[in-house]
Amino acid sequence: MDHLLESAIRIAAKVHKGQVDRFGKPYVLHVMRVMMRGQDLEEQILGALHDVLERSDLTLDELAKKGFSERVLVALDHITRRKEETYEQYIDRVMLNNLAIRVKIHDLADKMDLLHVENLDLADLKRYNRQLTAYHRMKRLVEEAKANMVLGKIRK
Repeated sequence: MDHLLESAIRIAAKVHKGQVDRFGKPYVLHVMRVMMRGQDLEEQILGALHDVLERSDLTLDELAKKGFSERVLVALDHITRRKEETYEQYIDRVMLNNLAIRVKIHDLADKMDLLHVENLDLADLKRYNRQLTAYHRMKRLVEEAKANMVLGKIRK
């Protein structure tokens, strides 16, 4: 499965070649930071791929043919924002998939890291607050799931 991580990195590098973030930095650096936050191989693969559908013409079917697991592809579908949905609808959909939640938390943590930001305008602050709200919603859900698992083990 390690070869799939290498494949995901190559795909991300190709898709994001020449793209920059809103601060003019290479977008692929964000993608690699999200990938590196991954706690396991699936999180790392999804982290590398998390924006490829939004920023290219690639499809889930094409990625399936490259050998990515059904679990990663379902999570990728959940983490890919659709043009017609509001941010809140998008976050609600992300929250339907555990792997997508974990990687979206990594994505938001990187986007909210103000260390690589020189100036914030009003639009940046609004975006940051919206992201922070989503981040806390997902973190609560993950913590509740962990607590329920611990309680389930104690009861056995």
